[in-house]
Amino acid sequence: MRFATRIVDAPAVGRAPLPGWRRAGQAMGPWRRLGDRGSAFEDREVHDPLPPRRAEEQGAHGRHRLERGRGGACRQPEPAPCRRSRWWLWCCGLWLGLLLAAAAPVQAAPAPAATPVVALERVAGGLSLHGRVALLADPGGQLSLADIRRMGPSAWSWPVGELRAGGATAWWLRIAVEQTAPGGPWLLALPSTALRDVRVYGPFDADGRAIAAPWASGLIRPYASRPLGLERLVVPLDLPATGRHWVYLRVQSSIAQKMTPTLWHAADLQLVRQHQRLLDGAVYGFMLAFLLASLALWWYFRDPALTWFAVMLATALLSLTSFNGHAAHYLWPNHPWWIEHSYVLFPALWLGACAGFARHFLRTHQRFAAADAVPRGLLALALISLGLGLAGWTTWAQHLNELVAVAGSLALALIAAVLWRRGNESARWYLLSSLVPFVTVLALLLVNWGMLESQWVHDYSLEVGVLAQSVVLAIALGTRVGQVQRQNLALLSHSERLARSAATDALTGLVNRRGLAEISAGILQRPGTHALLLFDLDRFKPINDTLGHAAGDQVLQVLGRRLTQHSRERDVAARLGGDEFVLLIDQCPTRPELDAVIGRLRNELEAPIVLGAHTVQVSASVGVAIAPTDGSELDVLLRAADWAMYAAKSRRQGVHFVADDLRSASLRDPVAPPPGVSAAG
Repeated sequence: MRFATRIVDAPAVGRAPLPGWRRAGQAMGPWRRLGDRGSAFEDREVHDPLPPRRAEEQGAHGRHRLERGRGGACRQPEPAPCRRSRWWLWCCGLWLGLLLAAAAPVQAAPAPAATPVVALERVAGGLSLHGRVALLADPGGQLSLADIRRMGPSAWSWPVGELRAGGATAWWLRIAVEQTAPGGPWLLALPSTALRDVRVYGPFDADGRAIAAPWASGLIRPYASRPLGLERLVVPLDLPATGRHWVYLRVQSSIAQKMTPTLWHAADLQLVRQHQRLLDGAVYGFMLAFLLASLALWWYFRDPALTWFAVMLATALLSLTSFNGHAAHYLWPNHPWWIEHSYVLFPALWLGACAGFARHFLRTHQRFAAADAVPRGLLALALISLGLGLAGWTTWAQHLNELVAVAGSLALALIAAVLWRRGNESARWYLLSSLVPFVTVLALLLVNWGMLESQWVHDYSLEVGVLAQSVVLAIALGTRVGQVQRQNLALLSHSERLARSAATDALTGLVNRRGLAEISAGILQRPGTHALLLFDLDRFKPINDTLGHAAGDQVLQVLGRRLTQHSRERDVAARLGGDEFVLLIDQCPTRPELDAVIGRLRNELEAPIVLGAHTVQVSASVGVAIAPTDGSELDVLLRAADWAMYAAKSRRQGVHFVADDLRSASLRDPVAPPPGVSAAG
């Protein structure tokens, strides 16, 4: 059964006088008859019954049952499986009840004794025409205006509640207005921006003459077809004189939408529109800022959750602009296909992005594999809805979007609750972020289904919910980014420790050959003169042989400390292995000063070392290579210093400079040893 057909079948319900409505002739008594020119609306107020108190009585019965349920054995704690079963039953029952309530026929009031007439009077906030609009269903959409005007009063109904369009049925609205004095300009504003086809005929005067030419607008037509350039469809009432006039509207919508008109004075509607634009601009600005921030974070971290969050924000922003009519106004005003289908396509993409974000934010594929099928299934349903919308099945796509929005939110919230109990901190943020949007989306669906009447909920609830969700998720992602940064810092610190360990000699604490290669690359590229001193210990082997390797290790540790203590901070002391040490001097002094430095270092290395009851002493042969004279790379300098060190050993000089008798060309050839030094060393 289509939703639109349900409106026609609705029972008569009594109605109280509408707030803000002034009875004509009220100064002379509340029930004074107006005569032929007066409105019959006052007569209907006298004869109609008072509004029933059925809802209050049902509420009282419900409270009575609730109080009974709170006492006795029901207060005893139940086993965990029983509580979980009850929870699932409550959730399923709530969802089933909503569907049944939405599908229940809501009957219209019978035709009144006289046609209600809308007096053109200025009311702050606009005058909603509930109960003052005659309604007629055209299931085939084949009736013309002439057919409609020939129908008698019995063919029309006057629904008391909200008028809604949905499905293939076309709805004819007839509104009688009366202008008692010149005023205006007056406007009839339809509440929704998503009505597919709207045709306006009239106004007609008492003689049946049309005052204005008919016109048509809606989603299937370019945006320029909308009068006054407003996002919502507005019918101008340009009445040339006083008297009673009739306006006919033909409305058809593929998706369930409200269509009860509201009477506005043009100045009041413009003021309300300015306030709404201010709120819309603030929401769009915040969401755009969140989108740009999430893209920047994604560019830096490349986290899949940030990717889905950015997609979710982008599709939510497009959905809101479509719902508010701004997408049709500014993005594709001349493309009716996009204007019509954007109402279901972008929400489908938005729901799919929400499911993908929930999966990666909660990490269900890692932490809750049994429930990982839920977000993937929701994503698949969203894609199916997208396909239905692209194929033109907008009604089915809308129903599937509503199902995914409500049932999917509940399912993901339950998964987040389970993960939160397991200690997942991200699940707490997700629960908090999904609470407000779920409530606002549910409230909006209740308005669309006719179970709740609130223009504020219809206009602003979705924006408030999306903005609240974006703020909470932005805070959650910021917290997550902070955690990732702390983890990255910890990993960086650990890697630096590993790198230092890999570049450090474990015995002496000096840098090893690898560390020397890394550090020397920066030093040797600097301009200036640098010196590489290669120390080879003499008389060290007897210490190992007589006192053991432990004593030899102690000697090497002492010599490493002495070499570090008597060198500058910018110089690099290293142990290449065995009994060979290196000192790389950055910006070395002149030759005489360098000779003094080397002599001081040799004296420190040759000083006696006390090992318990033993005192040992070693000496060192030193080979010196100068950069860039003897080479500009570490390997070349080490080879040159090694030749010089062997020359010092063979000549028993203690210290030998490469520049004394070696040329760089011969040193670069490892096959040709320097004069006086054999290839074997």
